[in-house]
Amino acid sequence: MMFNKIIFIIFLLLFSNIIIAEPAIQSAQKLHSGEGWRVVRSVELGKTGKYVHMVLVDLNRDTDIAVYGAARIKICRNESEFCRIRFWNEERYIPNSLSFTKNQYKALRAEYTFNREGGIQQMRYACTVLPNKSLCFKN
Repeated sequence: MMFNKIIFIIFLLLFSNIIIAEPAIQSAQKLHSGEGWRVVRSVELGKTGKYVHMVLVDLNRDTDIAVYGAARIKICRNESEFCRIRFWNEERYIPNSLSFTKNQYKALRAEYTFNREGGIQQMRYACTVLPNKSLCFKN
């Protein structure tokens, strides 16, 4: 009986350490997702409290503009000053940081930027997603 109590106490101590030492796991559970997309990671811009959200779009839905719009609405709905989202259709190309390689840029499917202070609200797509020259970027 005493052995079980010791094991239980050790378990509690270890478990509480994991929660304290691994806050990234807790925040990962709060990442948004929806039909046809999910946030893989959110990377903070320096120490500003503003994030760039890296989103994976289902490969078979990556030309469905509604998927990008639904993600934008859900991710940015509580952001009154700043929201930035970058979209890819292959997880292996999603960068771990704000900068990305030439191949990661080539795989970028869309990007949304909202910055109230700068007066910017823009959704742009790779031309292979939306072949409209006023809304697309060549990558």
